[in-house]
Amino acid sequence: MSLCSKLKTIWKMSWPKFIYYNFMSSHVERRGRGYIIPAPGAVLEMASGAKIIIYDGNFSVNMTKPSGSHAEAYVRMRKNAKLIIHGVTTLAYKATIEVHENAEVEIGSAYINSDAVILAAKKITIGKGCLISRMVFIFDADHHPIRNEKGEVANPPRPVEIGDHVWIGLQSVLLRGTKIGDGSVIAAQSLVGGKIKSGMMASGNPARVYSEIHWG
Repeated sequence: MSLCSKLKTIWKMSWPKFIYYNFMSSHVERRGRGYIIPAPGAVLEMASGAKIIIYDGNFSVNMTKPSGSHAEAYVRMRKNAKLIIHGVTTLAYKATIEVHENAEVEIGSAYINSDAVILAAKKITIGKGCLISRMVFIFDADHHPIRNEKGEVANPPRPVEIGDHVWIGLQSVLLRGTKIGDGSVIAAQSLVGGKIKSGMMASGNPARVYSEIHWG
């Protein structure tokens, strides 16, 4: 990071929140050289037993907020929830990560753009170097149980797995059970509910693979 970028970060961040979450809060564990970097409007709601675990790489919350805006970014952690951050990760303004009771979200490193929503009832895993565009929804559950004639839940939560260096386009929706391989691209406004192999471009509703990708 250049000196100019460091000075901008220092100017924009909320110092009271930075000090509290990195050095005082029992809900945050720093296991490397990373920090939570909160801007004004960063909302971290932490229930009993909830943990954010930071390894090497800062977790920026709402630092992309435009000057003069009152926009917020949300991290909501319910009872015993876990959010694990391994590398540099940005949660942009108006974006949300919500982790339900006993659930887990694990991120290698990612840019999560405005109005994106990550909502975990069981487990969502996002790899390294991922780009999640505006208004993307990632859910590992329907969050409204549907029961069959025996009274059993017919739509239980199923983990979502996103590999390394995956790009997810504007307004795409990833449903429970989604698995996306390394180096794949999901085109804008796609609906994914199954498996996308590594190094593929997919689009549509439901998303279909239509091209290989050869990264430079």
